[in-house]
Parts: sequence; C-alpha cells; structure tokens
Amino acid sequence: MTQSVQLRYGDDLIPVDFPEHTTVVSYPESYQDPAGVDDPVAATRQALANPVGSPPLSELAGPGKTVAIAFPDKVKSGFGVKAHRRIAIPMILEVLERAGVRETDITLVCAMGLHRKNTRDELVEMLGEGLVARFYPERLLMHDAEDPDGIVRLGRTVRGDVVDMNRAVYEADIPIMVGHAVANPYGGYSGGYKMCATGLSTWQSIRCHHTPSTMHRSDFIPSNHQGLMRDQFDEIG
Repeated sequence: MTQSVQLRYGDDLIPVDFPEHTTVVSYPESYQDPAGVDDPVAATRQALANPVGSPPLSELAGPGKTVAIAFPDKVKSGFGVKAHRRIAIPMILEVLERAGVRETDITLVCAMGLHRKNTRDELVEMLGEGLVARFYPERLLMHDAEDPDGIVRLGRTVRGDVVDMNRAVYEADIPIMVGHAVANPYGGYSGGYKMCATGLSTWQSIRCHHTPSTMHRSDFIPSNHQGLMRDQFDEIG
C-alpha cells in the first residue's frame, strides 16, 4: 500500500507515492522529530576521539601543521546551537590547540560549491559570532569555483570525470571536512565524498555528475547511497 503526496518542485507540484508507513509532515502542522542522541556534544567528542579508519586528530596534529576545516554552506541546513557545525568545529579547534597547532595556521572554508557566497550574518547563523569573530575574513573563506588561483586540477577519474579541488583545503597538511548526513533531492545523502566532489570543486567537475546522463537513469534514487552518482563521488574523492 502507498500514499500519494504532492511535493513542491520548482513552481509546481508533483505527485509522489510513498510507503503507507511514511510520516508526512505538512506546514503548518507541528511534528516531533524522532529522539536523537541524548547528548550530541558527548557523542561528537567520543567520535572525534575514536575515528573510523584513521588515527585520532590528536595524533595527526602537531606544531607547524597547517589545517583547513571545510563545512557546508547554509543550503545544507543545521542552524541550532547543537547543530553539527556549532558542535564539531569548536571541538576540533580545541584538539588542535592542545596538539600545538597555531590558530594562525588554521583556515575555515565554506564549501559552497556553485552556490552564492554566504554573508557574514549567515556565517554567524551557522557558526556563531565567536567563531566568525576569530577567523573572519582572513581565515574564514568562501570557496570560489571561479578563481583559478584557488583551484587545483588533479586530473580525471577512470571514467573521465574532471577532478578539481579547493587549493586551501588540498594543500593543508590536515584537511578536515565537517559534513552531515541529510537527504538531498538531487544527489542522495549529503556528506561523505559529495562534500569535496561538489562543495569544493568547479563547474567543470560538477557537470560530470550533476547531469541528465547521471540523474535521469533508472538507478538514480535521490535519498540513497547507491547508484552512478554516488560511484562518481567516490571515484572523485
């Protein structure tokens, strides 16, 4: 059994069939999110100390190391005081400071892809006034996909996709990407390699996967971790 829901798409609505058990949230109805972790701060600290497939940041960092911390722009939501940017970035900075990394060797990069640059007020909304005051504007940068000096072309993948990367992130001794898993109607879940393949790249690279030849395939299911688009992200990453 399914239920049909009218979803906003551009200037119109399209009918979409969902499983009967799907929870449908409609404005202005109120809705209580499912319970998350009791303490996101403690959970993030635990994850930072016990990474998967890598030594902890406290061991990687050290005096003289340069660090670039990339984070998604405002399109990717998360504006509360317990949102991923607000929790993770200050915690990362604490670890770096204890390891002897100078703050002047740390750069924050807004991974905005081809979106417009975020304003200072929008950065405050995402990061809080404290972080913005510490790093903006010299070391809190907007990724600029149209600045050739700020891009490194690394070549092509085995299938021929262009691989471009933000220079500040690529050249850092320790590049860190603060992503998040959120359903994206255009390319599966945000996060993972999608952040560097789109958020820190150029139109020449993005056009390889944000294209009808990828997005109009039968295996393109937006909120999914499989399919050609995700394979392309993995290869670029």
